[in-house]
Amino acid sequence: LFSAWNVVPDVVSAILSYEAERRMTGGRLAAYEKPGEQQRPLLRLTQAGSGELSRHRLLLLLLPCLPLADRAHPLEAPAGQDRRAWVRARVEELLSETALPDPRDGQVDDRWEWAAPLLLDPELRAFLRGWGDGRLPGWSDAEALPQPNPDVFRAYVDDMLAVAINPRTLGRRPADLAERLTDLALGSPAILAARCLRAVTDLGDDTRRRLAVMIADAFWSLFNQPAVIALIRQLGTRNTRAEPRGGWTRRVAAMVRRLGAGNEPARDESPYWRLVLQYCRQGNLQAVLDEQWHLLWDQESWSEEAGPEETAAKCARKLVDVVHPTRARVHARFFQARRGVSGGTVQRDEIRVRTVFALRFGHSRTDDGEHVSQDAMRAAFNSPFRPFVLTSTSIGQEGLDFHPWCHRLIHWNLPGNPVDLEQREGRIHRYKGHAVRRNVAASHARDAFASWRAGEDIWTLIFQLADKAARAARASDLVPHWIAPGEHRVQRHVPQLPYTTEAAAFKRLKRQLAAYRVVFGQPRQEELITLLARADLDITRLKGWSVDLSPPVRGNARNE
Repeated sequence: LFSAWNVVPDVVSAILSYEAERRMTGGRLAAYEKPGEQQRPLLRLTQAGSGELSRHRLLLLLLPCLPLADRAHPLEAPAGQDRRAWVRARVEELLSETALPDPRDGQVDDRWEWAAPLLLDPELRAFLRGWGDGRLPGWSDAEALPQPNPDVFRAYVDDMLAVAINPRTLGRRPADLAERLTDLALGSPAILAARCLRAVTDLGDDTRRRLAVMIADAFWSLFNQPAVIALIRQLGTRNTRAEPRGGWTRRVAAMVRRLGAGNEPARDESPYWRLVLQYCRQGNLQAVLDEQWHLLWDQESWSEEAGPEETAAKCARKLVDVVHPTRARVHARFFQARRGVSGGTVQRDEIRVRTVFALRFGHSRTDDGEHVSQDAMRAAFNSPFRPFVLTSTSIGQEGLDFHPWCHRLIHWNLPGNPVDLEQREGRIHRYKGHAVRRNVAASHARDAFASWRAGEDIWTLIFQLADKAARAARASDLVPHWIAPGEHRVQRHVPQLPYTTEAAAFKRLKRQLAAYRVVFGQPRQEELITLLARADLDITRLKGWSVDLSPPVRGNARNE
């Protein structure tokens, strides 16, 4: 959203963010201020006073079990077959291996749920031991791999390794063990990240596990946020087992709209960590990670000096930085006049509004006084995660890219000339933009799924098929990476009141923009005719201009 008025970005970002958070919390938080003091993190390893450990299952969100990631990949399901059923069949095959114990008598042992990944992936045990000892590096050798609740994490690691080393101590398997592990294979952030990282060639298993833990740890922090906890607990009581279709952002937007109908606190029926698995599965976090990873790898893999592990670490770092919403704030000030016997006074109140759902572009500060750079804001918006709305003055309309996950543009008020209008819309009409990817996916995803093989980047394959089709059709070289035919377009919204100067200004800008494109944009003849008709522009008004209606010559910047 672009505005020439300085106050508009603050107001829009504050109101949208406040309303989104209000619907997310659903009445669970008593006050707007200090939400962290009202809702403690639910993904938290604890230890009873007696020393008993009871929250091993939470670590399933952080354990990158490679057999579940690689041998139960949902894209390998044959065409027309239910993917969840196919994944469950692969999980049952893994559980049927003769090396795994399978007692037929005795009591059911629920430890199977968190012990199974360590039994299916023997190398994960050594990784977990090094993680618990603090010997595994994080982003560099100078820092260790982050540990959840470090004061008790080592105790949980020892407990899990003791069972993995001596699995004969396990009792009878739960009847729904395959179903539980299927949910894990389709919803655990660690497994989804490890599966995504397989698209990087020559990436070692240890590096793959380490980066998967870093990514999963970012989601662990995200799902511990008070507003997110409230949203997921509400959704957990309303969702059915049917898997809805749709992307992550569309799914979240639909959820928030649905929650707005009734904000009464709902009764919790499932452990929170299971609701997180369900949320990641229904939102198709796997597809979100695959698409975002393709964009990051496409941007960072040009260097001939950096190896695959260094590039993968750089992409993972960028992904982790945007999973957790950028913290920013807007100050809302209220003034009220009060009259007294001795005269009048003005009472001033100020509220700091958290802007998470919508964000103003520019330099800002958090509640803690930390500086938020423009680069951090741009990176956050250029991700599939919050913020979903970016508001800006003219500071963001030139030289910046906002296209990776955006194809809708709002002109809150219009610029003074067609060049600025074109500059604004050029921020989201760019290489492999959101609308472009939606069109190429709609046209070529089915064929890409049919020819996909394990270890391939599905989006690279989709664009290869789209490029092959464009070359066969003798289309412009801009197709398919810059322009892709299909129903999805970059959308322009101009909210204007009838009979105002903005209505007349919009018509004038469209006429000027059409003329500007005729001279400098070099459209094809059929595109030019459509453009002139849409702009209601009389070609005779271009008297004295040299206009070439022939198809452009490849390689020329423009025809004079």
